[in-house]
Amino acid sequence: MKIRHAQHSDLALVADIQTESWQDAYADVFPADYLINQLPQNLRHHWNEVEIRPEDLVLVAEDEGVVGFIAIWCRPDPMIDNLHVKPARRSQKLGSALFKSAVRYLIQRGHKSAYLWAVASNQRAVRFYEKFGGVKTGLADLDLFGQAVPCLKIEWADISVI
Repeated sequence: MKIRHAQHSDLALVADIQTESWQDAYADVFPADYLINQLPQNLRHHWNEVEIRPEDLVLVAEDEGVVGFIAIWCRPDPMIDNLHVKPARRSQKLGSALFKSAVRYLIQRGHKSAYLWAVASNQRAVRFYEKFGGVKTGLADLDLFGQAVPCLKIEWADISVI
């Protein structure tokens, strides 16, 4: 497996991976019709339009094609916006490798802390981040493509411990 910086040409694959991941993980959060009929177009549009600034970080994991990604917006503090692996490739340490690679990169760029918002019902993700020392610090309804979804804020005051 290889982890590298995403290219613009990877973003359609990134959208497809996020779609597949959401369809698998969020069946209890979003209506099935939305996940099947609207989400793919919404995410393709999002990733086609997203502004990736020089200070931001988007990495992809390749293993006979792109199988996962992480996106972090550093505006100015690092906010982990997405970490997704194809559902068929979960539990193979790809998410851990992407996460650790991203953290190393953030440390090299002088960042000390990071945070993210995880869908509260996605306990698999919450446990994953807690395994790396993330601490739940808040709960709020966030707008995810027009739907208010309860999300947990998870923070790392010192990413060097990851």
